[in-house]
Amino acid sequence: MGIFDSLKRNIMGESIEEGYDPIEPIDPEIDEIDRNNAPAREPMSTGAAIELKVVKPERYANVKQIADHLLNHRTVVLNLEATNKETAKRLLDFLSGVAYSIDGQLKRVASNTFVITPANVDVSGDQMRPASATDDSQNKFTTTYGLSSAAEEEPEAAPSSDTIY
Repeated sequence: MGIFDSLKRNIMGESIEEGYDPIEPIDPEIDEIDRNNAPAREPMSTGAAIELKVVKPERYANVKQIADHLLNHRTVVLNLEATNKETAKRLLDFLSGVAYSIDGQLKRVASNTFVITPANVDVSGDQMRPASATDDSQNKFTTTYGLSSAAEEEPEAAPSSDTIY
């Protein structure tokens, strides 16, 4: 019922029940959903699954395999618990260079554990803070990399005068 019908009834004296508005029939063609005109859903981007490699190198010879994982866009968890300090230092130096070259990141997550990620992976959350700096040159490696070795090594002897670099 429209406004004009309501005014016409009031003027003509027809009775209208208070609070009641008659329902007009709805055109079924308008109410029906046209599925062809509905916006299409875009499929969710599934992308490639991210691979995570956990490695526990004991020798420097394993560095090429670890670098290949990074170059193939795989995240590497590097566990250096069983690695001596000198080998761990060489591994970290090389792998930090690989991470830099692919715009990746190297983050320490535990005293002897690092996460190395390619550019397409972001690491968030609490990461371990660097060890406090000391003046002792023997602790320079531990201070820089935060590593502690299970088997402590004897400090290297000073190079002799006939050592060639």
